[in-house]
Amino acid sequence: MRRLVIGCGYLGERVARAWRDAGDEVYATTRGDRTEVLSSNGFRPLAVDVTAGPALRALPEVDTVLFAVGRARLSGVTMSDIHVTGLRAVLDALPASTGRVIYVSTTGVYAQNVGEWVDEASVTEPLHEGGRACLTAERLLRAHVRGRNGIVLRMAGLYGAGRVPRANDVIQGKSIAGSPDAYVNLIHVDDAAHAAVAVADLPSVTSRTYVVSDGHPPTRGEYVGMVAAGMALPAPPFTGGNGRGKRVHNTRIVRELDLHLKYVSFREGLAASHPDAARRVLDPL
Repeated sequence: MRRLVIGCGYLGERVARAWRDAGDEVYATTRGDRTEVLSSNGFRPLAVDVTAGPALRALPEVDTVLFAVGRARLSGVTMSDIHVTGLRAVLDALPASTGRVIYVSTTGVYAQNVGEWVDEASVTEPLHEGGRACLTAERLLRAHVRGRNGIVLRMAGLYGAGRVPRANDVIQGKSIAGSPDAYVNLIHVDDAAHAAVAVADLPSVTSRTYVVSDGHPPTRGEYVGMVAAGMALPAPPFTGGNGRGKRVHNTRIVRELDLHLKYVSFREGLAASHPDAARRVLDPL
């Protein structure tokens, strides 16, 4: 099989490694600064800037495309530039023979805020720019000819080795804006990668959306308390905020893919994620 990973970052690189280890030929994109690293890891690097829009050059013929570009980190680049302009440019640049396209979206497309359980059929009315951009991208994929059997993965918050959300606040003793009683939806990055690999080889479908979460959301207070305990530091205070957030079901992806999570909740996953690594790689939730 030939695979293409657009956005070979925290999640994308894990998926690329899984495909490589299975004997697949894997193309991996970079903005140009990781070509040698990707090549040394057994990938075929491609210098691609998705925000180039129509100027994006033709992409190789592959059986599967994973679009897993993260949040905007470059000055002047918005989430819409990446997830709308960028995804459209990628879809337009793909050959007609391209197989399944998998788009990594976010549970930020949901705005429920009183502790409701949500799933793939729940109302999507995102409040924030990132969620709005991702929802627009989902609709773009479904409407595009390359999305005829596309898959949308609405990812909960990723965590794992080298990324422990809110660890920076714990280290600094910084107060956290928001309610400690609001729910936090999480998925260990290894389980998220496993889900992406699994949907790539589903029998042909017209299109499908999956929520990817461990299905056991803690409150922010519970989560931050465990991060602090793992680092032998006091938990920082919470200030302001209201609402309970939402709780995300994972029933569809578990049942349809017979997916067995390695880390069934943040309690197991966080214990295996080496909290001290958060002192080196920090990412706010």
